[in-house]
Parts: sequence; structure tokens; C-alpha cells
Amino acid sequence: MSEDMTGNRSSPLAAARALLSATAIKALADDRWETVRPWIDYPLLVAFVVFLTLLFTPPNWRDAGPLPVVGAIAESTIRADRDLLIEDDAATELRRKAAEASVKPIFNYDPELYFNIVERVNKAAAAMAARAASKELEEAERRLAFQKDLGQPVNATVFALLEAFEDPADVARAINTFVGIGLDHMVVAARDELPRRGGIQIRDTVTQNEWQLTDPSRVIDLGKLRRLVQARAATATYGEARIVRSWVLETALALVRPNLIADLAATGAAREQKRAAVEATYVKIAADEVIVREGDRVTQAALDRLHALQEKAANRPYLGETGAFGALVTLMLLLGALFFQRSGHRFRLTRKQVYITLAVSAGAALLGFGFHFAGRGIAVGLDIDPRSGTFLIPVATATILIALLVDARTSLLAGIGLSLMLTHRVGGDIWLLAYYLLGVLVAGVTARRVRRRSELLRSGLAIGLVQAISVPMVLVLGAGGGAGGTEMIVVSCFFALFSGAISAMVATGALPVIEHIFDEATDMRLLELASADNPLLKQIALLSPGTYYHSVMIANLAEAAGEAIGANPIKCRVMALYHDLGKSVRPAYFAENQHDGNIHDRLPPELSARIIFAHIKDGIDIARKHRLGRAVLDAITQHQGTTLLQVFYDRAVEQAKTTGQPVREEDFRYPGPKPRSREAAILLFADSVEAATRALKSPGPAELEARIASVMDHKIADGQLEESDLTIRDLAAIRDAFRRTLTLGVYHSRIEYPQPLKPVETGGRRGDDNDERPRDRRLGFLRDVARRSS
Repeated sequence: MSEDMTGNRSSPLAAARALLSATAIKALADDRWETVRPWIDYPLLVAFVVFLTLLFTPPNWRDAGPLPVVGAIAESTIRADRDLLIEDDAATELRRKAAEASVKPIFNYDPELYFNIVERVNKAAAAMAARAASKELEEAERRLAFQKDLGQPVNATVFALLEAFEDPADVARAINTFVGIGLDHMVVAARDELPRRGGIQIRDTVTQNEWQLTDPSRVIDLGKLRRLVQARAATATYGEARIVRSWVLETALALVRPNLIADLAATGAAREQKRAAVEATYVKIAADEVIVREGDRVTQAALDRLHALQEKAANRPYLGETGAFGALVTLMLLLGALFFQRSGHRFRLTRKQVYITLAVSAGAALLGFGFHFAGRGIAVGLDIDPRSGTFLIPVATATILIALLVDARTSLLAGIGLSLMLTHRVGGDIWLLAYYLLGVLVAGVTARRVRRRSELLRSGLAIGLVQAISVPMVLVLGAGGGAGGTEMIVVSCFFALFSGAISAMVATGALPVIEHIFDEATDMRLLELASADNPLLKQIALLSPGTYYHSVMIANLAEAAGEAIGANPIKCRVMALYHDLGKSVRPAYFAENQHDGNIHDRLPPELSARIIFAHIKDGIDIARKHRLGRAVLDAITQHQGTTLLQVFYDRAVEQAKTTGQPVREEDFRYPGPKPRSREAAILLFADSVEAATRALKSPGPAELEARIASVMDHKIADGQLEESDLTIRDLAAIRDAFRRTLTLGVYHSRIEYPQPLKPVETGGRRGDDNDERPRDRRLGFLRDVARRSS
């Protein structure tokens, strides 16, 4: 022995304990998964965001070469790489012209025009008579005044005749006989001002009312009005004005004018307003839509679309879209982290689970991206719409794997996020997103119940069936722009069904790889370890049958307790079966395997403690050699926590009274770590409870309950639960599960079997005691062999 700096002797026991602690820490890889390393974690997180951003942001549409000319034969099929809306100039112009044509010509109608002319003629005649009677003006001056009032020229001869009339009103009546014809008609200057078809919009200049004249047959032109005036010349009443009837007719023809005048400015403004109200016509070019098919003649419309695609690509803010998508992914991750942080300690993800979730999500995203192009290629080969290939993407793969490796809640969140990003990448709509989400939800529901690898295929079949059923509805509701025909529906349904199978097959193949990389054991792996056919369990039963029986009893207790508090019962059982794996190396040094006395009665307590500690290290070595996974390593290293080896410590204290050597309690405690999970804490309780109750002489229900409570209270008081998250309610449920299992399954009462009747002598030689003893010894040996092999 040597002394350390504090004067305490460093004993072989302390060295063994330190070695065991180092071995446990190395086996559990605390530095690898439990410790947050910002210089590694943050760069990897940034790399994950960058990877998804570059993968899911559609690249710019690049021109692979010169565009074909109109009339040429396309050498290859050109498809749109993404959904685009382009303006159809020709269609827009047609709609705008139609809108202009719908505006009827506007005409200003003056209903008072001919009334005003008649009144003007009457006033001119009356004024002429008044001036002639007053003689204040010279004749020339009176003629000029009359011409001004009438608005028409009058020569001196005609004017002299007019002034000589006894009743000058005959002149006015004669002129108005002709002018009055205009009172019954709407008159335009020329017939070509009226539209050939349709009506006109009339605006009353007096009342400002407007109405439409659908049949402008009542409208006449000025030429027709003049013909009507001339036709009335023979039947008109002239009175004294007959002698100047030629002048009267000429004056009437000169006075008539249009009372319906086309308002070109108003018509133009109305048509321009109507034209401006017409929105541009856009044509949707869907992703993968054929613009020009190989062997077809290039049309002007196809070339316009190609130019539009190039122009849109050139003007597309690719860097802005990429940055926005990266920011969105980052925001989703932050919200996910906040969600788990606020969900309580029980639902928080460990560092390893975060890495598993991100790794699986990245792999599933890359897988979906690959199958998207594979589906498009198959669809093109089948000569159907390539958009049917979007139904082949196995989005549910990530949900299945994360549900098995982490939990269902995390798997659903990851599946929803991937569905959103894949829908964006393939240019899908809300109905395609609904299709992906259906697969994710079915995967989340079915995968959480998967316990065997064969059940993964059933889960994949369920996913595929639900997706296939939803395909017709998704297509009809608009995914891909419509149903696309019976052939597309059939192929898409097949893709959807096959997608579920792909998800199951990929998960089956990837699961062992992920388990190996992250040193994780799923329920399927745990069931394989719990099988009685497992070679390692058979080896434990053969080399240390007492330990095996002890482990099976603990497994029953732990499994029942795990079910009672909502922990993983399969994990509890496997941890219990392998927690004493190291005892198979030196089985004779452990009480449950001893038959001819306790070997430790002849050994120093320090040596005994070192041997007991050694079974932890031996178990770690075997577990790591056989790659049993983190659950078994947790069981081996944590099932005793830092419990004190009370018997050997007490012996060492007794011997120290004689030898005078100091005894440190710390040297006789397991180095830990203490249980860090609910399953490990259950195992710690079950191990102690099984050993304590086995020592009871009369294990009745009351005695069992008292002993269970005593053992659990002692562990709690000893601080063994300081690193676990068991609640008071959990402890009560565990205590009740232990009591129920031991009472009903182990120490239940049985009826007493009757003693066999003594055989009747048949005349043979009666055996004596010496004859029976060898037979008893043989039966005892056989019973012992049977017990060891069970």
C-alpha cells in the first residue's frame, strides 16, 4: 500500500473501485453524448440547416442551349422545372379589345334643338316686322339685323318682299313647317357615325340622363332629314310667303342640323377605363409540364413560354428565396426546441436523440429527393404526367425510424416538417401536402406499436393502403392540376402503395445501422435480447444458474413496475436479465450460486469487495464485446448506484478494531453512476427487493409489503434516486407493482399435496436405510441438475 498526498493509503480496493468507475464512464461514453460541445454541435446544426436549404430550394431555370425557332422540329422534350405564372399577351389583348367593344358609342342628344330653331325663326320674323314699322333704321341695316337674328343670309329683293307682307309671321310659319320635321327624329350628321351592330349610349344634354338605344332605327342622318324637308315642299302652307317659297325651303334646309352628336372624347375615355379594368391574363405553367415535345413543330406560343421561363428565371430572387427558406428551417428548429423544453423533463430530448432525429431527417430528405426524380423518370417512361412521381416519395420513412429510436411525438413533428419542405420542393399544393401528412400520421400510429421487424412490413402496408386510397381524392381536389386521366390515377395509386413498402424496407435496413452508429437499442432489438433462445442468456443460465433465476425474478418485477408507471417495460425486462452478466465469470463468489457455504467467510473483506466490484467491470466487457447496447450498459453500471457493501464494510470495521487500520466507507461503495433513468431506478429497487424478500421465512402479504417499503425507503434515504426523475406517484406505483407481482406470482399459497401411500410388500427383500440413502442422493443430484438447467 502507498499513501496519497492527504496521508490516506491508496488500497487495492480503492484502486479497483477507481478502475471500475473509469470503465463505467468509458462504456457509457458520457463525454460523447451527455456533454454539450458547442464547437461541434452548433457547426453541425448550421450544416444541417444549410443542407436542407440547398436541397429543398428549387434552383434557377437554366437555359441548356439556344432556343428553337418557330417552325423547327424540337430535338428534345423541354419541360418546365417549376410552377410559373406568365402573362399571355395575346389573350390579354383579346380580352381588352372585347372590353372596349362592349362600350357602346356615346351620343349627346339635344331634345330642345328644334324647339329652339322654331323659336328663333319666330323671334326673327317678329323683330323684322317691328323694325319695319318703326323706320328707325335704314333698309340695309334692317336686313343685316334680320340676317343676324335668323342666322341665314337674305338678299335685298327677298328682304323687301318679306317686309311688305301684311303678316310677317307667315314667313316663320312656312319655315317652321319644314324645320318641325326634326322634332320627331333623332338626327345625326352622317349615317356612318352609328355602329353597324348593337346599340348606342344616349346622354340627354338637358337632363343629363343616360339610356341605351338598342335599336337605332329611329335615328336618321342629316341627308335624310333634308330629303324629308324637300318632300314636304309641295304640300307646305306658305301663306303670303308663297312668293318666296324657294328662299323658305333653302332657309329651312340650312337651319336643320343634327340633334344627336357623337361624343368621341367621352366614348374614348369610357373605353380606356374599361380596358384598364381588364386584368392581365396569366397562364400557369406547372412543374414538369411539357413546353415542347420531341419531334413536334415549335409554335410561337411554345417559344413565348420558353422566353417567359427564361425571363422569370433571370428575374427570380434565388438568393432571397434561399435565405428565406433557411430562416424558416431555423425557426422550425428553434420552435421545436422550445416545445420540448416547455413539455417537462420527461419529454425532453437528450443530445443523442437530437442527433438521431436530425440525422434521420436529413437522410429521409435526401431519400425523398431521390425517389422524386425516380418517380418522374418512371412516369416519363410510361408517357404519363411526371407529376405522378410525387406520390412515390417515402416521406413516412423518417417518422417510422424516429418513432422507433426516439418517440412518437418527435417522429410526428419531424414528419410534418419534411412534408412541408418536400411539398415546396416538388411544387405541390395543399392537397399533396395532405397526402404526405396522411402517410406520416399512419406511420406515427403504427410504428409506435412495432415490436418485431416483421411488423414493420405491416406498418408499411398500412401506410401504402391509406396513401393509395387518398390518391384519387387528392388528384380530383387539385393536386397536379386535376385527375389527369384513369391511367395517371392507377399509376399514382401504385406509386403510393409502393411508397409505404419503401418506407418499411428502408426502415428495416437502416435500423441496425443507426443502432450500431449511435449505440442504441430499439424495442425490436430488446425483444431479441429478451428471447430465451438468446445464446448469451443460455450461457448465463449454464454458468451461473442461481444468477439467472435471480435475474428472471427481477425481470418480472421490473417489467410490472415499468408498465405501472408508463416506462418501457421491455427495456426494464432486458436490463434486469443482463444486469448481473458479469457474475457468469466467477459465479461461485456470489451467494445465489453457492451451495456448500459462503466462500467469502474465508476471505478478507477488502478482497471480497474487490471481487464483487469486479462483476460490474466483467459485465461491461462482455456487453461491449457483444454490442448489447446502451440499455444493457446502463443496467450493468447503474443497478447498484453507489450502494454500500454493508456486510463487507461491517467486517472490515470489526477487523479494524484489532489491526487499527482505518476503514473508509467510500471504498466499500459501488462507484456508480446512480440511476439516471426511470428504468434504471426500477432495476435498482427490483434487485434489492428480490434479494430482501427471498430471505423472508414466512413471506405473507403483510410481510412482503413491509419489506418492500423498507428496502425502497432505505434506497431513497441513501440518495440513490438523486439523478433519476421518478415522482412520488411513480414510487407508490412501483411499490404496488412489486407487492402484487410477489404476492400473486411468486409467494402465492398452494394446497398441500397428499403424501403417497406406502407400497405394499410383494415378497421381495425389504430394503433398509442403507439401501435408500444412495437413491436419495441420486434423486437430489438430478433435482439439482434440473434446477441449474432451468
